[in-house]
Amino acid sequence: MPLYEIVNPNFTDYEFLRNVHHITLRPHVEKIWGWEETRQDGFFKEDFESGQIQVLRAFNQSVGYLQLNEENGTLFIVNILILPEFQGRKLGSSIIKDLIAKYGAKGVAIKLGVFKVNTRAKCLYESLGFEIDGETETHFLMSLLSA
Repeated sequence: MPLYEIVNPNFTDYEFLRNVHHITLRPHVEKIWGWEETRQDGFFKEDFESGQIQVLRAFNQSVGYLQLNEENGTLFIVNILILPEFQGRKLGSSIIKDLIAKYGAKGVAIKLGVFKVNTRAKCLYESLGFEIDGETETHFLMSLLSA
């Protein structure tokens, strides 16, 4: 049985997913820009309406979300957000390994951005074969250079 499943959200998932967004991103956003609830609500609403967000389920419950964007032969991992109480259980690494197996086998490039202040996530991505190939003021831009 797989460690997790990914399901399409419905309107009843909106508040849960919004809370995941706020709980998981707030510590990083506060360090960089400061937290503005209304602004973050707007960012989440845009992401939700884009149709890219999927509910991440594990341990018989919803535990976070996955947001992917595939275009022009590249898969961009926009967000893997897992509630703190479910972190450290190999979910993130399992998801990324599965994405690498699925998309890498098709020759699709895989890229992501990670907050510079999120050293834990950066270390995870590096352990899975991602390398920094650019940066912004706030993010390291990483690519899987060999699948």
